Amino acid sequence: MGRDEWLAVQARNFKALRGRRIDRWVGVEMALREDPAGTGPQFADPEVPCVQLYWLQAWLDDGSAVEIGTYQGDDGFSLGGHPSDKSSDDGRWDGIYRWRSFPELPAGSVEQVAVFLDQCLLAEVHFLIGTRPLALVAGELEERHDGGLTFQRLDESVLAFTDLVAVERAPWSTARQIRRF
Repeated sequence: MGRDEWLAVQARNFKALRGRRIDRWVGVEMALREDPAGTGPQFADPEVPCVQLYWLQAWLDDGSAVEIGTYQGDDGFSLGGHPSDKSSDDGRWDGIYRWRSFPELPAGSVEQVAVFLDQCLLAEVHFLIGTRPLALVAGELEERHDGGLTFQRLDESVLAFTDLVAVERAPWSTARQIRRF
């Protein structure tokens, strides 16, 4: 399967969620910082407007699930989604990774889905769930030596934002040049 065909399949997979009902979100969260104060990984920071995920599952009202993660291409990472049958933590997540549910992400009827490309990569998917937005972005927060974080685009994690303005205002390391798919 060529790149364009793969992108079209992924876009259809995400758009197929329109009209469906998401009951809950679960997945593997990735720490923002490894061990900033000698107390272990830091998973939250009031200055960070998103959750950083290794992968995420949307559990639908019919009992099925869609797993959302990233896939590496020649120029960076794209978002991808596929049916999933993983139903619980398999016990292998520790350290900078942890399995958990995400009640802070919106659940309910998926009213709208928009898929965005950056370069030739599926960079973002925006949902309107009920009346609440959710933006999933292929990217990663990279810890700098000074303890700060750099917002990397088209990287190997999934960044989940519940505020679309925060996506635009995030201090991305490269310009955000998205176009609707």
